Amino acid sequence: MQRVAPDRAALEVAHTMLRTAEPLDDMLQHPALKLILEAVARRHMQRRARIDVKMLQANDK
Repeated sequence: MQRVAPDRAALEVAHTMLRTAEPLDDMLQHPALKLILEAVARRHMQRRARIDVKMLQANDK
């Protein structure tokens, strides 16, 4: 089963969550750091998918 490749926005959020001093593009060049970064980005994408913005705007609970 193929894993979903995270988009750039998810990668940037994951980079912020990891709080590293190394730039994002440098992390993507290093294989081990790329794995970690993509795993955190996938977890962020799953959380992002659960939020229903329309429901929050309508204040439906």
